[in-house]
Amino acid sequence: MAENKDISVLIVDDNDMTRETLRVILRHEVYNVVGEALDGDSALEMATRLKPDIILLDVVMPKVSGIEALKSIRMVMPDVMILMVTANKDQDTVSEAVKGGISGYIIKPFNAKKVLDTIQSVANKVRAARAQAAG
Repeated sequence: MAENKDISVLIVDDNDMTRETLRVILRHEVYNVVGEALDGDSALEMATRLKPDIILLDVVMPKVSGIEALKSIRMVMPDVMILMVTANKDQDTVSEAVKGGISGYIIKPFNAKKVLDTIQSVANKVRAARAQAAG
């Protein structure tokens, strides 16, 4: 099994089932799931407090959308890797998220392999950036 304990992940989704599915997939691969937020407001607060390496961010949420949360998180954490999790393939939403600086997309409904492949490639970027920073 891959050792991914060094990679911390924050899951942001208003759907309990989606959060639980992502949590189970990630923990099975020993990713360090540091928190779960139900909306964009708590996403910003938790991201700032927990400083995760990767944030899985749902697009459609109550109160503050994933796109709005993305912009807020980017302002305070410009280097964090953010993956949008969405069933929305709408081109405007996709381009808005890309402009906001996402690191990738996970389209719902997802399967474990797709989630892990996407997260693994982002985790490799996190490790490369750490290695570069360490000199």
